Amino acid sequence: MHVSEGDPVLRRFTAALTTALALAATSVAVAPTAHAAPYMESHTTTTIKDGKVYVTFHDWDNMRPEDVQIRIRRWGSNEVVATVGIAGARDRDLCAPSSCDGGRFLSDPVVLPEVRGYTTDVVYREGLPDERIGYDRGDLSYGLNPRLALTTNYPTDSWEHPQQIIGSLTAEDPVTHEVKPMPEGTAWYHHYSYMPQRADGQGRFTHRPDFGEGTEFSRTYRFEGPEQSITVKRLRHDLKLTVDGGSTITAPAGSDIPVRGTVRATSESGVDKPVDDHYVQADNQVRTSTAKDGSFAFMQNVGRNTSLTVGPQWNYWFNNEAQKKFTLHLVPTKFVSLKAAVDKYRKVTITGKPEVAEGSYPTGTTAPMAVQYSSDGQTWKTVDSFTGRYGQAFSRTPQQRAPLTGTGYWRVRVTKAAQNSPTLKTTRKATQLSNDDLTPEGVKAGTQITAKGGLRQQSGTSWKAFAGQKVRVYFKASAKGSAWEAIASTTTRTDGTFSTKVTARQDGTWQIRYTDTPATHYAVYGRQDYVDVR
Repeated sequence: MHVSEGDPVLRRFTAALTTALALAATSVAVAPTAHAAPYMESHTTTTIKDGKVYVTFHDWDNMRPEDVQIRIRRWGSNEVVATVGIAGARDRDLCAPSSCDGGRFLSDPVVLPEVRGYTTDVVYREGLPDERIGYDRGDLSYGLNPRLALTTNYPTDSWEHPQQIIGSLTAEDPVTHEVKPMPEGTAWYHHYSYMPQRADGQGRFTHRPDFGEGTEFSRTYRFEGPEQSITVKRLRHDLKLTVDGGSTITAPAGSDIPVRGTVRATSESGVDKPVDDHYVQADNQVRTSTAKDGSFAFMQNVGRNTSLTVGPQWNYWFNNEAQKKFTLHLVPTKFVSLKAAVDKYRKVTITGKPEVAEGSYPTGTTAPMAVQYSSDGQTWKTVDSFTGRYGQAFSRTPQQRAPLTGTGYWRVRVTKAAQNSPTLKTTRKATQLSNDDLTPEGVKAGTQITAKGGLRQQSGTSWKAFAGQKVRVYFKASAKGSAWEAIASTTTRTDGTFSTKVTARQDGTWQIRYTDTPATHYAVYGRQDYVDVR
């Protein structure tokens, strides 16, 4: 930034520059490693005087100017292309302390090989124990008579052609006086605060500022001279919205219904065109954005509402807020073929199909649902959640097991409608193996041993013999990787007892199981019994 005495913008600019440089310095990964030191507020700007380029040092850290050196680097590089000192001490102040936020000092003249933008490091008391280094503390525009030219990529800012500001930075070569682009020069966008806009290798930058809501407005930039403004005009378009369906939607209460449609607009040439990447709202909440063909689709939960308003989100490129308002006719959910089954291992499966008690619903309607369990039919807890699709059967197996004895109660709940299905029950009787044993437990290979015990079933609060039931004897060898295998089976006697012979051929574990159950009883496994075969 060029400094001229009495510049009315300088004080606010230098304050903003300090903040901007602090942020920029944190993002430069290539700067050399600095000694640990307090944060440095001092910074630099560019001064052009009498056909020469200088660095202006703004001292906000109470430094002795004679102890300060300015290193000049290309942006993104560690290489120092030049180092300059402060020319003299306070007798070279550009302003008195009473009129400056900090002391301001000129460097020795800067001589560099090419016109371009550079970054500067402030080095204080180099090589001494209290050395301090501030990296990227300012930008240096090396060239005479720096100029900024502003234009735009399109005549107007519009939905079809989002406008960008294009800046071109040029300056005279101090030796040849040839006007050249200034690569990596820094212009400053001024809107509430100063924001740096760094040029590319051809001395150009592109910037899309916040253009606001109007149809005509100015935006201001500054590059080593007075601020320059460019006026931007906006072209607005009328939106055209279509949403599938009539004005009334019948849907299950608490469900998610599909909403589909398109957003289009009349282009600058008068052609009807799809509007892509435009937010679409439902009841003033953004739900999705349009595709390239202007279409949109999303699932909208209707809860227990009575209306739904769909439309594109407001945007300063368009004149109107096209909307479509629907009346919602909400109906209860009806569960068809709803069943609860429990297997012999207490695993429960809930099956059914959600439909509506009356009317119809949009194809693809779904609803968040939950399987709930109760031990007494009064107090419920959710044991499984899923998305139910209307007209499509579901089968759910929650982690919750059925009670070992007595009745378990189950239901399906449409969660966002607080609507419950009829209560389902599961009931099976518990069984029990008693005195199950294999003897003897230390035998020679090929010896027959006896598997015996008793099987009982629960009857009310007591147990009684369970006669005529098949029990099986399983064995798993001690060898690594062995699996259980069924060895023999027998049938329980009138008193529920059983006994059978099996041959012990190797070390391993035996177990008696009752798994051939009727649909009214649970299976049961006996204890594991290790037999040592000598």
